Amino acid sequence: MNTMKLRSLYESRSKEGNGRWRFLTEMRQGLGLCDKDGNDNRDFAGNLKLGERSLRPEQFSLQEVAESIIGPSWRSLFNPDSRALGQYTQAASMMENNGYAGDKRALLETTGFGLDPSAFLNINTFTAIVGGLVEVKILEAFQNPALIADRLMPVEATKLNGQKIIGVQNIGDRGRKRAPGETHTRAQFGERWIQTPETRENALAIDVLKETVFFDLTGQILQQASNVGLELAYRKELEVIDTIIGVNNSFIYNGTSYNTYQTSRTLGVLNSHTNQLIDWTSLQSTVLLFTRMEDPHTGKRLLITPNTILVNPAKLATANLIVGASGTERRTAPGSTQSSVDVLNISTGSSNPYSGQFQILSSPLFEQRALAADGLNLNQANSDGLWFMMEAGKSFKYMQNYPLTVQQAAPNQYEMLDRGIVASYFANERGIPSIWSPWHVVKNNNA
Repeated sequence: MNTMKLRSLYESRSKEGNGRWRFLTEMRQGLGLCDKDGNDNRDFAGNLKLGERSLRPEQFSLQEVAESIIGPSWRSLFNPDSRALGQYTQAASMMENNGYAGDKRALLETTGFGLDPSAFLNINTFTAIVGGLVEVKILEAFQNPALIADRLMPVEATKLNGQKIIGVQNIGDRGRKRAPGETHTRAQFGERWIQTPETRENALAIDVLKETVFFDLTGQILQQASNVGLELAYRKELEVIDTIIGVNNSFIYNGTSYNTYQTSRTLGVLNSHTNQLIDWTSLQSTVLLFTRMEDPHTGKRLLITPNTILVNPAKLATANLIVGASGTERRTAPGSTQSSVDVLNISTGSSNPYSGQFQILSSPLFEQRALAADGLNLNQANSDGLWFMMEAGKSFKYMQNYPLTVQQAAPNQYEMLDRGIVASYFANERGIPSIWSPWHVVKNNNA
């Protein structure tokens, strides 16, 4: 997308009704940010996602975009010694204060005050295009496939800042044989709720200065945008891992706080034991704990299907070998010890009892938080041997007030004029990891 092509496209669109908005929509669609109607691409939970793309941020230069959209006057406008940008800043600030705050479309259709209308709209279009480039790089880094938080802890949308999650107690053993004329046994409702923590906001911003455009520091601004996305995702990843491995070890049930992981049965939960990850029998030991989980009010066994294993990097290969094995072999010896006999009983199988049941996840941040003094504070051997099995989506959830959002900041005359800021882009997300069901997760310790 060179200067001539971009300029030609922009000029042709500008002659049409709502042409600048259409141009911006086409550019954002090419970058994968929206559909042809300008609607942002989002997943089922409302999170922004990148769709099919025909354009990449790396194809653009800030200088070329400025020249294509603003025209030959761009150089004098963004000259670090120029005061020309001040008039635009004042006009934009006045428009923001007259009922158009945060309205992206209005910026492309409403003329500024005391400024040439075409120049005002062209500058707004330029800052909107740069915002699209910044947004793509933030999203790319935030959705890094090496991050595992979303697979461990799905999003639960909420508008509350910490809340009671109300549930219904299981009926218990009340469905019985009924004799002719006998009344039906009534199902009763009992109190059952959990408390989720207060949410928090993680936020960062990027400023595009006059010098950034004038000296064409495109690579630096795109790299900074990537760093913003990665930092926000990194912070969320640490919080999710801390909750899962038990650094944040508090489950509030019916108003009482319990440890997430119990070594003796509490509330029908026994979900922490010593169990080294060696072979398929290690998985079997943990699966058996799930089969023995009980409803805390009725004592009935729960029906749980674990589907995810989280391991430290030191055990990632071992876990993949166990789950991915195409066959199994079991050797036992009659008598008290194998060394006291000459005969072994050997049984082989052409299949794996746990083939296809589990997704295996790992992260270096898991090891970091297990070793950290403000984490679990384990030694290396015990950290390496720590692993978890869970039914993802039922054991933990991420309570999300709003997903990652990238917005252009409203102009502030004093600061923008003082620092020579062309535009500022704010990225933020608000939510908190929460524990929903310790019955659906088991912690396996090395010792």
